[in-house]
Formats: sequence, structure tokens, C-alpha cells
Amino acid sequence: MARLVHSVAPALAAIAALAVIAVVPPLLDAAVPTRETRVSAGTEVKLTATGIGALHGAEDPSNGVTFAVPEAMRRIATGDISAAVFRSDIGEQRLGIAVVDGITDFDTAAPRLLLPLRAAGQEVSFDGDTVDAGSFHGLTCVLPRTAGGVCAVANSGDIAVTITVTGPTREAGRALVLAVLASAKAVQV
Repeated sequence: MARLVHSVAPALAAIAALAVIAVVPPLLDAAVPTRETRVSAGTEVKLTATGIGALHGAEDPSNGVTFAVPEAMRRIATGDISAAVFRSDIGEQRLGIAVVDGITDFDTAAPRLLLPLRAAGQEVSFDGDTVDAGSFHGLTCVLPRTAGGVCAVANSGDIAVTITVTGPTREAGRALVLAVLASAKAVQV
């Protein structure tokens, strides 16, 4: 009998441990929602750039960007100081912004700024249009397999931003891109 208890107890403990591993994470995911923070229209957001200029210093002291949130949205926590993601209650728009530093040749860098989107499985291509808003100048692009998917890569000095918008229409997305860029400034963080 003692031998049975000693052989069954470890087996039951192993089964209990596997059950905890299998059951607890989904329960926690269901109980803990994605962290979102309400952000009012006009709220200034500051992102710190990544890239060679941010690490080694460059002639341009800017190493980040500030911009005003164009409409009331919810900021989704990313854990990344160089990126921000927002969700709008209006038409289910999503806005993503990422910033890099050290851009010395924008024409060469622009296609490379789209590589993270492609790596994430997005089909993306430049549409031949340009964008000039505030101190940022760049190129627009589309996400053809995404509802209302538009994007832009633009630079000011050696700071570049990549902006993506999904939502109800491409026109609404382009307006959101222009609003963000019009308020954006390259700054020293």
C-alpha cells in the first residue's frame, strides 16, 4: 500500500501541475483585459526613437517625436517607447505610429521602414503619392488587404515616422495620417 501511495502521489502532482499550466493562463487572459487608456483629442504624445542616431548621437539632436492625438481615442499599451497604438470608437479605426532616428538618406530608408509591416504579414506598397504636413515630408502607402488600410513614411531631419491606419475608409485614414503629421514635431527627448 505504501508503494502505491508513493507512486500515485507524484503522478497526481504532475497532473495537477499540467492542469494549472493549461487552465490558469487562459483564465488570466479572460480576467485581465488589454490595457487601454482613454486619451482626449489634442493630448500630446511623445515617443522616443530607436535607431543609430538614438544610440550614437547625430548632428541632429532630435531623438523623438511629439504629436497631438487627433480625436478622442484609447491608447493600447505596447511596452515600446518608440511606438504607440490607438483605437478609436468612431468607425473602429486603429492608428499605429513608430519612430526611428538616424535617417541620413530618406529615399533609401523609406522602403526599409515598411519591412516591419511586411514581417508582420501585411501586404504593403507605396501608392505614388507624397505627403507634406507640418515639418514632415514623405510617401504614402496602402495596405490593400486591410479595410481602409493606409500608411505613410515621412521624415523631418534624421527622424522618420511610420504611420498606419485601418478603419472604415481610406479617405478617413488619410485624413488621420495628415492630422498626426501636421501636429508632429521632431524633438529631443
